[in-house]
Amino acid sequence: MKTLLNPWFVVFCAAWAVLYLARITHHPILYLNGHLADFLAVPVIANLGLWFQRIFIYKRSTYVLKRGHVIFIVLYLSVVFEWLLPKYHPEIFTGDWTDALLYVIGGCFYFWVMNRPVE
Repeated sequence: MKTLLNPWFVVFCAAWAVLYLARITHHPILYLNGHLADFLAVPVIANLGLWFQRIFIYKRSTYVLKRGHVIFIVLYLSVVFEWLLPKYHPEIFTGDWTDALLYVIGGCFYFWVMNRPVE
């Protein structure tokens, strides 16, 4: 459970909630609306995956995600949201290489800052 109380995870989820609330109330926050959400995606998804593995798979709080897991998340998000969905649904999705770069930056942040064992 402490995995979900990681201060970075809590702040990132709160930031995403603010962005989402601004979006659904038709008051998107310029520049942050798209780009901050892309940066936050990998750390939030990876931390949820880490929590799941700590609770249900490995059953120990010292487990951390391997570099390949984080790379997979970054590649998956980049391919699906920046290539496939814009290719097949251009009226809804747009592909942007800066979003893919933000996934990479978010992945690096997660791997080097957030991916720590819980004591």
